[in-house]
Amino acid sequence: MAQLFKGLEKIEEAREKLTGRSFMAGLYEGRPDFELLLPPDEPPEERAAGEAFCKTIEVFLTSQVDPDEIERTAKIPPHVLQGLFALGAFGMKIPKEYGGLGFSYTNYGRVLTLIAGWSNILALTVAVPQSIGIAMPVLLFGSEEQKKTYLPLVAREQLSAFALTEPVTGSDAANIQTEAILNEAGDAFIVNGQKLWCTNGPIARFVTLIARVPAKRVQRDGKPVWAPVSDKRQAEESVHSAFVLDMMWPGVQVRQRCQFEGCRGIENAWMTFEQVRIPAGNLVGEIGKGLKYALTILNIGRAISIPAICLGMAKQAWQPTLDRAHSRRTFQKPLAERQTQQMRIGRMAADLFAMESLAHLVWRLADQHQFDIRIEAAIAKIFCSEATIRFLKDAQTLFGGMGYETAESKRLRGEPAFGIEQLVRDAEMYRIGEGATDILRPFVSREGLNPHLERAQPYFEKGTTAGRRMAELLKLARFYIPWYLKLWKKAPLPMRPEFLDMPVLSHLSLVERLSRKLTRAILYAMAMKRESLRDDQGRQNRIEMIGEDLLIIAAATLRARQEERETGRMGVWELVERVTMDAKERITRAIRELISNRDEDMAATGRNALAGRYDRLNHGIVQRRLDDYLPKKNS
Repeated sequence: MAQLFKGLEKIEEAREKLTGRSFMAGLYEGRPDFELLLPPDEPPEERAAGEAFCKTIEVFLTSQVDPDEIERTAKIPPHVLQGLFALGAFGMKIPKEYGGLGFSYTNYGRVLTLIAGWSNILALTVAVPQSIGIAMPVLLFGSEEQKKTYLPLVAREQLSAFALTEPVTGSDAANIQTEAILNEAGDAFIVNGQKLWCTNGPIARFVTLIARVPAKRVQRDGKPVWAPVSDKRQAEESVHSAFVLDMMWPGVQVRQRCQFEGCRGIENAWMTFEQVRIPAGNLVGEIGKGLKYALTILNIGRAISIPAICLGMAKQAWQPTLDRAHSRRTFQKPLAERQTQQMRIGRMAADLFAMESLAHLVWRLADQHQFDIRIEAAIAKIFCSEATIRFLKDAQTLFGGMGYETAESKRLRGEPAFGIEQLVRDAEMYRIGEGATDILRPFVSREGLNPHLERAQPYFEKGTTAGRRMAELLKLARFYIPWYLKLWKKAPLPMRPEFLDMPVLSHLSLVERLSRKLTRAILYAMAMKRESLRDDQGRQNRIEMIGEDLLIIAAATLRARQEERETGRMGVWELVERVTMDAKERITRAIRELISNRDEDMAATGRNALAGRYDRLNHGIVQRRLDDYLPKKNS
C-alpha cells in the first residue's frame, strides 16, 4: 500500500512525512483548518522594500530591456544580465550576509511577476538560479564554507542552473543514470553521464548536479548512513546525491542549445560529462539525500516562481485584450458588446483573480517557515500554469486573426505589435517544467490520501495471513465507523473577525461542507477500488482537482476580504462568486465521478488503439512512423 501510486516507488522512498501543518492535508481529511490561511500580515517595512525594488526594476525594464529583441534574436543581451546582477535581482532570496537582498518569498514573487509582465523569458532566467540553481540547495543543505564560497558569486556575478532531467527520464527523476564514483584517493568524485533540458545551462557557471553514487550502509553516531565506495562491486546501491559542479571543469561539454516551440530566448542545454572530477568538498549535504533535496527545492519553484511568471504573463495580456474588445468592430458593433465575448472576458477576469489570490496566499504561507506547503505548492503550480494557458488562448481567440499573427509581422504595417501568439507558445512550457501536471496530480493525491494509506497498510500488505487481515479489518472498522459518522457533522469556523463577515462565512462554510463530502467520497473509492486505485489515475486526478478548487475558493474569498478592507471596493466579490460557482460545478461532477465514471471504457479504447486495432485511421496519407523522422545517416 505504501507503493499505491505505481511508478513513483523511488520518489516514495525519498518522500518524508509532512513536517509542518498543512491546510490541504486537513482538507483531504474533512477537517480544514482555516486559521492556517490567515498568516500574519506582511510587515509594512518588508512590503515597502519590495515595492521600492519593483520601481527600480520597472525603470530598468522600460529603459534597458527590449522583449521583442529577445524574441527576435532568441538571446538575452549580456548587458541586461549584467544590469540585473548589479541591481541584486539574482540574489533576491539570498541572505544579506552572503551578498543577497534577503527578500521574503512574497517580495520575490512580486518582482518576478513584474519582470514576467514585461518578458517571461527574462523572468525565467532570473528565477532558475534562485529557485532551483545552486543558491537554494547550498542555502538549505550546504556547509557554511559552501555558503561563503558560492552564494556571493551567484548573488552578484555568476548564473547557475539545475541538472536533473536526462533523455530517458523526463519527470521520472528517480531513474537518472548519471553516475559519480568516489576515486581511490577519496578526495573527489568522477562523473560520467548526461543531462537534458537544463535551463540556463549554456550560460551558467555553476550547476546543481544530481547523480547516482555507488555506496554502502555504515553506522555513524548509532545511525545507518550511506558512505560512497570507489569499487562498485562493494556498493549496496547507487544512491542519489547532490553536487555543485563548475561548468569550466574539464570534461563538461554543452552539446546542444535546445530549441522549443516557444520561450525562444531561454538558454537550455543538453550537456555531457566525461570523467569530470568534482572535489569531495562540493558534495551538498549527505550522500543518498539528492532526490530528497531535489524534491525540496522544486517545491520553491512550484510555490513561487512558476505561479509568479504565469501571473505576470496573464496580466501582460489583460489590458491589451480589453482594449481589443473595445476597438475591434464586427458588423457595426464592438466586440465588447457581444455576449460571447463578454462571457469570455468574464471567465478571464475570474481566472486572473483566482490565480493572483492563490499565488499570494502560497507566498505568504511560505514566508512563515512553519508550514509544510508541498501540497499547496503543487496545486499553485498546476492551477496557475493551466489557467494561464486557458487565459491566453481566450485572449488570442478574441484577437482573431491578429492573435495568430506575430508581433513583428503586425509591426511592419503599423498595427499594434502585441505578441499574444508568442505568449500562447511560451505558456506551454510552464505546464511542463518543474513537474508536469500529469505527474503532480497523482503526487497531490498521494499526499492527500496519506493518513488512510498508513492506517490501511497492514491490511493490504502482501503475505498477510487471513487471521491477521481480519484483525486489521476490525481495527480499521473501529477507527473508521466513528470517524465516518463525524464527517456528517458540520464543523464551525474559527471565532475570528475575518470569518464573521457574511460573504466569507458563506464561502468558507461551503468549502468546509464540500471537504467533508470529498473525504466521504475518497473513503468510498478506496473501499471500492482497494489496490486497483494505484493505477486509477482518473480518480487520482479528480481527488487533486477537487482539492484544488476548494483551495481556490478559500484563497479568492480571503483575498476579496483583504482588498475590500484595504480599498473599500465591494466589486471584487463578483469575481469571487464567478470563481466559486464555476468551481462548485466542477467539484459536484468530480465527486460524483469518484464513485462512478466511464474512465475504463475510454481507457479500453486507448488500449485497443495502442494494440493497432484501429489501423484504418492511418489510411489516406503517406504513413510514417516515429522512427521515420530520425535523422538520416550519411551514406
